[in-house]
Amino acid sequence: MESKKSPLFIVGITRSGTTISHDMVMQACPEAVDLTSDDDFECRNFWQAFGLTIGSRRTGTLCECATEDDIDPVSKEAIQNYVASRHAQGGIITKNPHLLNKISYVANILPDAKFVLIVRDIMGVVASEKVGFNDAYQGDEDTPPYVHYWPDTKLPCWSYVKCDDKQHQLTKPNFLLTIKTMIKRVIVNLKNKSLNEPGKVLPHQKFYDFYQSHPDKTRYYPGEGFHRIPESWITLNFNAINQLKQLDNSRWMTIAYNHLVDDTKGVVSNMLTFAGCDAPGLDNLPTQLNKSSADKWRKNLSIEEQETVKAIVKRNQQSFETICNVVGTNMLVD
Repeated sequence: MESKKSPLFIVGITRSGTTISHDMVMQACPEAVDLTSDDDFECRNFWQAFGLTIGSRRTGTLCECATEDDIDPVSKEAIQNYVASRHAQGGIITKNPHLLNKISYVANILPDAKFVLIVRDIMGVVASEKVGFNDAYQGDEDTPPYVHYWPDTKLPCWSYVKCDDKQHQLTKPNFLLTIKTMIKRVIVNLKNKSLNEPGKVLPHQKFYDFYQSHPDKTRYYPGEGFHRIPESWITLNFNAINQLKQLDNSRWMTIAYNHLVDDTKGVVSNMLTFAGCDAPGLDNLPTQLNKSSADKWRKNLSIEEQETVKAIVKRNQQSFETICNVVGTNMLVD
């Protein structure tokens, strides 16, 4: 009988390449399955069913840290039983950027799990997150506008705060949009139940109420908190590496996103070898990924914003160098 594969968790900051990494790995190893169905993007609802918070536009405001000290025996047993039932011949391969501040929690619940940390250059991530945060602030007909908040907490991650309007004033929310949001939340919870998958969607906090207890304007973006985006890049990656260093070296590895772009087949092959998975679909992958967006940050970041990023790096030089040394490449592109 073939030995059971270790679950593989691909983690990294949003906009760092976790999605394309996961897609490439799943194409190369088509027998593998994700932790949950496609209806639960990044398995966010799954983790929230066990008391974690996975902040996003789809799942709630907060993305609080969780460590081994937060593990309760009931949740531990339930997660382990679910993972065992979900297991397939090719193994479980999943990804979620919001687990960056929960690595020790997952690692101690699933002691055979392995982790791949994807790290993309700071300019590329900051530019992409800036665009994404601004898009979230615009909202659309099905999604209310959100502003992002960078908390001053242990193992922080971005919070997603719902705006009643773009002036952040206390106004009556659009009734139809409120009903749509409630219906979507109910549908997602019912889908999780019908699929026999744990899942929970949490309501979002409104800006007016949230701001009363979080009044530091320099922590919001859009707003005065642009410098928090490069600050979060350093903090999230540095904290993730520190959590991973608590594990045996055989349980984790790092991947520079530019290496994945330059040598897609080689990097994916290394990831699957590390996970103990076969790669029958490796030849179907491109040799390299599209490089056309590599310098897009130069357009999306003003000169002043680029200088802000460099200033944040200089201010946090030791942590930044630690990240670069662990990943094995310079993460500040000139």
